Amino acid sequence: MDNKAADSKDNSASIVNGLISEYYRTCRYLAPERIAEREFGVGNYDVKIAQRHMSFRNEGQLKEYLSLNSVPYVSCSSAFYKDPSGRPMENKGIIGSELVFDLDVTDMTLPCQARHGKSWVCSICLSEVKNETIKLVYNFLVPDFGFSESSMDVNFSGNRGYHVHVKSKEVMELDAAARKEITNYISGTGISFENLFPTAGKRGEKLVGPSSKDKGWRGKIAKNFIASLNAGVDSLMKMGMEKAVATKLYRSKSLVQMGINNGNWDMVYIKNKADFWKGIIEREAVSQSDMIDRNVTNDPTHLIRLPNSIHGGTGLVAKRLGSPKELYRFDPMKDAIAFKKGFMRISARTNYELNMAGEKFGPYGGELKVPAYVGAYLYLKGLAKIINFI
Repeated sequence: MDNKAADSKDNSASIVNGLISEYYRTCRYLAPERIAEREFGVGNYDVKIAQRHMSFRNEGQLKEYLSLNSVPYVSCSSAFYKDPSGRPMENKGIIGSELVFDLDVTDMTLPCQARHGKSWVCSICLSEVKNETIKLVYNFLVPDFGFSESSMDVNFSGNRGYHVHVKSKEVMELDAAARKEITNYISGTGISFENLFPTAGKRGEKLVGPSSKDKGWRGKIAKNFIASLNAGVDSLMKMGMEKAVATKLYRSKSLVQMGINNGNWDMVYIKNKADFWKGIIEREAVSQSDMIDRNVTNDPTHLIRLPNSIHGGTGLVAKRLGSPKELYRFDPMKDAIAFKKGFMRISARTNYELNMAGEKFGPYGGELKVPAYVGAYLYLKGLAKIINFI
């Protein structure tokens, strides 16, 4: 593989390449379903997909190629083709395509990112993006679209997020326009306050709005507000309320909740209520919309990271979890470690703490001995030089 890291004067890249090669030589369960009908793409340390229009007949052939070339990034199509290596795209003969969602913490705005930026990923980042993935599955895909858990596969991206693959027959023939409708719905595109609150602005009438018993976005907005209400004053203030109003609502939370459960948002007097609730609900709709990469979902021919492959920016495994239920117990910094054997002597300079395999590492500013998975992670993040492998 031609890559920038391999041209470095030190031997860091060759050490990591050796670990990658060994991982692919010995790993199991690497082949995706119907491997011979999928297009593959491989990358180097500079470009995640430097070559595509590739195909492999079976898992053995795939593993041999990845091991021989120490491939740091490998992706495969969500689509199935008659001729996956055909060019141009129309010559492939598409058979159908899974519906894929890509969630990445860099698309979120979190308080911790103000401290460490978006290039670093902390435990809070990983927890929040996992929560978004759980919300996508159990707040949207299951209740609103009727997809069963058994029709979905979830995998860690290997770095900062998760991929959800919907494999039911109903999605296989959806074109880009139909997929766009799904992402628009999940993202809350077109949600109108006036439609949600039809009596808003009408003098003398109570403010009628979404009920927690409603389906779809109406029910989500009502339930989410009730959750924030029960969480306390600080939670309400995060929605944009002044402390005095948040306190007033919280003190009357039983009454407010009873009203919203029946679609009545007028149980407590609030000045300029229509404008007030419009501001709150618009913020809430944005906060509930999942941070999905629309380009990935909308494009049935998109290449997505191969489950159980190595992520070339971390050395972690893009671990296939299978059922969405596995998200609740999954810890990527424990469960997605690839290079479990050996140690490295590294020269590192890091400003942040790294938590891996239940231990804390860093911050560092010099030479030290660390487990191989820590050394590889810091090197691939551009924060360390590997002196040798022990």
